[in-house]
Amino acid sequence: MKEIATPSTTKYILEKYHLNALKKYGQNFLIDVNIINKIVTSAKIDQTTAVIEVGPGIGALTQVLGRYSGKVTSFEIDERFMPVYQEFLNQDNIEIIFGDFMEQDIKPIVDQLKQRYQKVCLVANLPYYITTAIIEKVVLGNFGIDEMIVMVQKEVALKMTGIYKNPLLLMIKDMGTIEYLFTVNKNVFMPAPHVDSAILKIELKKAPDLKLYEVLNICFKQRRKTILNNLKQSYEEAEEILLQTGIENRKRSEELELADFKNITKMI
Repeated sequence: MKEIATPSTTKYILEKYHLNALKKYGQNFLIDVNIINKIVTSAKIDQTTAVIEVGPGIGALTQVLGRYSGKVTSFEIDERFMPVYQEFLNQDNIEIIFGDFMEQDIKPIVDQLKQRYQKVCLVANLPYYITTAIIEKVVLGNFGIDEMIVMVQKEVALKMTGIYKNPLLLMIKDMGTIEYLFTVNKNVFMPAPHVDSAILKIELKKAPDLKLYEVLNICFKQRRKTILNNLKQSYEEAEEILLQTGIENRKRSEELELADFKNITKMI
């Protein structure tokens, strides 16, 4: 079977099936199998691992995931790729579900996979226009996904692993870890995007504390306001809460640590 992730095979597929990359779905096709192997190695995938994939495109990453994992379940919104999958992805352990991942209830799927496999991992070259929404869905959904290995814009990856704080990033840090693994040059895609990408690893070791997330969203609602002013909009006892937790009420939310927000949550 030909490797999909080469310039020649990608051109062959696009020409044979009269396909083109659609901007509305953020499609850029990987044409470097070495990068794909590096992604799969980073995820430590083996036959005891089940993989959820979002946006497989023409299936370059899917093909390699199918070789190493016990099961691959891929969600694709673009039905134009159906004949490509029939030609290149006809392994028994690869399942393609056509539809919008954001509208899917994946809990029953993950529950079923958990019965057969030791680890369920989301591995994806995420469409840039919906990156945050997909990560948020998985982090907050409590689906039982253990780990995410995702490709995002390099700028986004640097922001997510730097000192920047927002409710989603603080939730990830409460639940597990986030790590910048490596950079992916824009020239390993067809068509090439305008910017480089990066691979992030997100480990989810416990269920989300949704009360904490609610408090975080209140505290970061208006970033320029003080923690007191943001909290007062939702809680009359905001001043007392900050006094009890020893947090200076003139501070802004980005000046606080995760432990501070957890202490505030306990007091509410």
